[in-house]
Parts: sequence; C-alpha cells; structure tokens
Amino acid sequence: MAKKAQYVIIAGGGRVGSHLAKILEPSGRDIVIIEKDPEVCEKLSSELNALIICGDATDKKTLEDAKIQMADVFVAATGNDNENIVASQLAKYTYKVPLVMARVEDMDRAKMLRGMGIDLIVSPSHVASLVFENAIALPNTTSILVSETITRAVEVTVPGDSKVLGKRIRDLNLPLECVIAVIYRGGKLILPHGDTVIKPGDIVALIGKEEAIRKTVEILK
Repeated sequence: MAKKAQYVIIAGGGRVGSHLAKILEPSGRDIVIIEKDPEVCEKLSSELNALIICGDATDKKTLEDAKIQMADVFVAATGNDNENIVASQLAKYTYKVPLVMARVEDMDRAKMLRGMGIDLIVSPSHVASLVFENAIALPNTTSILVSETITRAVEVTVPGDSKVLGKRIRDLNLPLECVIAVIYRGGKLILPHGDTVIKPGDIVALIGKEEAIRKTVEILK
C-alpha cells in the first residue's frame, strides 16, 4: 500500500501556505512552515500547531533545520516565482523529496519547471481563470476546485506495466467511494463505462474520497 504523506514542509506562510496548513492540520500530519518575515512567523505561531521556521527556503541550512531529509512532501508556495523554483529544485534534486509541488505564476516558467521533473506546478491565476470560465460556460454549477468538501479530484497516468491493462473497468474491483470520471487518451476525451478497457498512457480522472482515491491509484499503478 502506498505510504501516506505524513511530513509536509510548506515554503511560504502567506495566504496560500497558511491556508494549506490549516486544511492539513486536522489530518494529523506533521507540518513545517518556512517563512522569511518575522512578523508573519509570529502570527502563524499563534494560529497554527505547525512548526514555524523563520528563514529562507532557498537556503540549505534553513531546509535542513526543517528536517527536509524526512519530508514526504515539499510545497513551494511563496509569492516569488524565483524562490519557488529554486526551493522546489533543491527539494527534488538535492534532498530527494518524493513529492514536490510549486506555485508559479509565470506560465513560461511553469512549463520550464514541469519539464525539469517537478511533480506538480500550480498557477493560481490560471486556476482562477479556469474556475471563472467554467462558471460562465456552465452556469449553476459549482467548481470542485474551491468546494469546501472532503471530495477530491485527481488525475493519474496509467503506466505501461500496470496490471490493469486490457481489463474492463467493471472487473477492476475499485472502491465504491471513488469513480473514474473521464479518461484522456491520445488527446481525446472518453466518457468511461463498465466495458471501457484501460490502456497504457491513459490519463484517468478520479473523483472521490481521499482514502478511496489512494486505493484506486494503487490499483491503476
């Protein structure tokens, strides 16, 4: 079974980083926030149970003070693209953190970083524009991107050595609290049904509860 991420380091204690920490706190994960501004550090210390380190996330000593060698996840969420790029590269390549994510506003830089192997790059302005676009195109709907719910939506690419290749979805024995919403195959969108066969390279969009999604990803991988 895949190991649940327990030790999470967040670089940046601003709106994005602090909100993420507040969301993660009830899950019992160990959370560390690295923030440069002493006033922000003091504020975070009074609001969160997380360990707050006042320092620069692009500095190796600061990262090591945060015990980055133990981290399961590193999130670069400062308000500075350059800092997020440097910090995420250090986390991924110097300290071998399994899952590294970065907030990058500039789309060209985001593409560059994606090509360098960072696991997830998020552009808040791009995500916001998609939410607004969905609201215009599909009125009277609610975006799951901003919904206050335990439901998750993720995408996973099916590898070429997966044991589910050639099998029908109905035969996969997937958890009841997770569904395959759509499949992207060769640039085409497929609306799956029970007889749909999984193929290598399929990008499968899953919707469901966190634990059910985790089990489904294990099955697909």
